[in-house]
Amino acid sequence: MPLYVDDEDIHAQFTNKDVIHALRVIKAAAWTTAITPALALRLIRRHLRPLTNGEARIAFDKKRKTTWNSIHFLYADIGFHSKNNDDLWQVARAVSLVHSHTTQPPRDLEFAPIEVNTFFQTCGYLRMPMEELRYPAKRRDIDPLRFCTLCWRQPLPGRKLCGYHAPSGPERFADDARNAAARYKAGIRQKELFEKTVNRILTRESIEFHESLFTAPMLFPERDIASWLAERRPEVWRKLGDRQYELNDENTVKILLDTIHSSNALSLKTKALYKIVNEHIQAHPALIWPMLVRAEGWYQSRHFLEENRGGKRPGAGSRSKLDSVVSQVNSDSTT
Repeated sequence: MPLYVDDEDIHAQFTNKDVIHALRVIKAAAWTTAITPALALRLIRRHLRPLTNGEARIAFDKKRKTTWNSIHFLYADIGFHSKNNDDLWQVARAVSLVHSHTTQPPRDLEFAPIEVNTFFQTCGYLRMPMEELRYPAKRRDIDPLRFCTLCWRQPLPGRKLCGYHAPSGPERFADDARNAAARYKAGIRQKELFEKTVNRILTRESIEFHESLFTAPMLFPERDIASWLAERRPEVWRKLGDRQYELNDENTVKILLDTIHSSNALSLKTKALYKIVNEHIQAHPALIWPMLVRAEGWYQSRHFLEENRGGKRPGAGSRSKLDSVVSQVNSDSTT
């Protein structure tokens, strides 16, 4: 598993001669051996760490669980410190190159949806150690950032779908009179547009965040949360209905979870899971951000379908109409 990048590409992407030399040395050292995360991190520290100083060098020395993901977060740490320092930014990009190009096709963060990747990358830029707070009481079997493949809810234990979307579940929901099979089929029809909408939200906000030099209020705030929700998660805000008037900065997370992540219709076992997840998010409110991205994308895409496909039944309409809706969203995301 060598470093899959040509020398010409290294020279095309980097102008700092020391960074170019370090990457070529790393490439040569990795050419005939399988690159594990531990070896990759060792080569990065040996050849790229000496090109930094101050807080950026401290980032190299921070104790991390050695995984491909942690190497990516090292890139984010160094990127945060680079700001207007182009030489340091090139070191950060070199770390990212080693992370991504030791396999074909290039790797992304492992086993995580895009909104979770974006969340941790942004936290890295802002020096927020949220990865360390991800799991409740170090219980790796319960992940607050694990989601149903069709929405934002926590999936049922051992499943990929939540109680709302599981096709054979007995659950009934107060705001949706359809049976489980109908909800599942509607979720499948909506899935493509839902994913495109989430990507559009993430792209727009990530560009704004980087162009503002990491100052735009991208992540879930500590103060004036209602205004942030109304501006950045308008469909979630609308879903709150009359409860909007109850909100203050102390109770907003609880009200949000009561509204969009309630376990009222679920089994006792799933209720226990939701209780742990919701309590952990309330203790660490920043963790609600990926859930809100997915919920906003889901509500936006459902509203878009209902407005553009005719018919009052959620999910009604032909495949050709869905294709035109997806095409419209794709077009909007590039303008």
